[in-house]
Amino acid sequence: MMQIVVALLGLGLVWQCIRAFRRQWGSTASAASAPVAHYLLTPEQNWALALAHPMAFHALKGGFADSDMPSPTTSLAASLRPMALHAFGLRTDLDDAKVREQLPERLRTRWWCLDVERLQAGDDARAAMAFACVRTCFFVRTAAMLGWLSPEQQWQLLQLNAARARDCFTSWETFAEAYAQGRAQWVAKGRSDALGRAISPEELQRWLEDASHPWGAYAWP
Repeated sequence: MMQIVVALLGLGLVWQCIRAFRRQWGSTASAASAPVAHYLLTPEQNWALALAHPMAFHALKGGFADSDMPSPTTSLAASLRPMALHAFGLRTDLDDAKVREQLPERLRTRWWCLDVERLQAGDDARAAMAFACVRTCFFVRTAAMLGWLSPEQQWQLLQLNAARARDCFTSWETFAEAYAQGRAQWVAKGRSDALGRAISPEELQRWLEDASHPWGAYAWP
């Protein structure tokens, strides 16, 4: 019975992803008038990148929206590389040439599967979707920074991911609550995670009320 429930949840996620894929992702996302430090791109790009802000801020000491294509330091690239390869389901001993050969097609056809295809019994599907939206944004941007994806494919994937988030959630509040739940269930079952901890309701509320945090500054489109 549990396998049937998990399968149905998986089908529901696929349906939501297909809806997101079919949307026109080129529309401009609304942003608050007040600028957010380190978010210096277009409103549409800022909003797409804001989904990954908790992971990006933790990993890059301020985020990764301060330029069209940030150039990571050697030490930062070394720390991001194995984490990203693991997330994409690629061997961590592949050289960059092999990654550039394999990753673009893998993401073109299966970007929406990242994390949501690994649901375990008892996982909440909606929470898993929010968690996947954050991680997909983070790792797609990371892949582009490491030179594995072209800027054009990066932005296409980021906009598709943003469309999925807009389809599945109605506000930063609903998205943030689902994300926190998704993180908690991911970490609780021993799955690896860059942040390594759950997000408390109090911390989440501070994000949503803080005008310097993109989740509190940018309007949900």
